Amino acid sequence: MSAAMPGNRPVAELMRARRSGRFVALWTLAVFATAAAFVLYLALRSRAVELGYKLGRARARQAQLRETRRVLQVEAVAYRNPERIEAVAKGVLQLEEVPPQRTFVVGAPIEPTERPATKPTAAVSASASAASLAPPLPIDDTTLGVGGGRP
Repeated sequence: MSAAMPGNRPVAELMRARRSGRFVALWTLAVFATAAAFVLYLALRSRAVELGYKLGRARARQAQLRETRRVLQVEAVAYRNPERIEAVAKGVLQLEEVPPQRTFVVGAPIEPTERPATKPTAAVSASASAASLAPPLPIDDTTLGVGGGRP
């Protein structure tokens, strides 16, 4: 009976239109939410792939650095070899061995290499007194026979 009444008909259509409008609004919201989730998934997936490539490059660089470190350790052991040091010193640097007269032990008393005359003459005693007033000569590594300088 309610359908026969002319006043109820627009209300029923209005209710159907409201339901239809809600459905369309909810459907549109669901589509946008799904599209947003898909875009977010693609962004996260591309970021994961990018980080995977960065990780691969970092691991390759790490392997390269490990190999370089190993090579440098082998070279360091070779450079510490006394025979190699001597060969480089004599061949490349053209160094010579220091004679024993020029070698001094630090902290040991220094023995004179020449014996002074028993009775100094007047000229020698004058120069000796002048030398005693002069400041001492500086001692460096070459006078001690240390450091590998040329004699």
